[in-house]
Amino acid sequence: QRYQKVADWDYIGSCKSVLNGTPLIGCGDVMSYTEYNTHMESHQVDSVMIGRGALIKPWVFQEIKEQRHMDISASERLDLIKDFCNFGLEHWGSDDKGVAVTRRFLL
Repeated sequence: QRYQKVADWDYIGSCKSVLNGTPLIGCGDVMSYTEYNTHMESHQVDSVMIGRGALIKPWVFQEIKEQRHMDISASERLDLIKDFCNFGLEHWGSDDKGVAVTRRFLL
């Protein structure tokens, strides 16, 4: 749906009912541990894939693990951005192309 619509979790749940034991991973619009828990319980998925939520809030996985809301400080957020940039440049290279790819995923 490419961010144009809200994820249709009711449809995802209805797919699970016809899969006869095949694992189903739901995906879309998970930004907190409460949303994760709701989708796991209400839609009977086997797991939840987190995409945009992880880009917006990289600590969402820690929230899910610890089952609590978190609001990290500005300096912690800056440290995450610095780490991402360093990892990106290490992976894609520090030449013009590597910088462009890292920047594309950063913004």
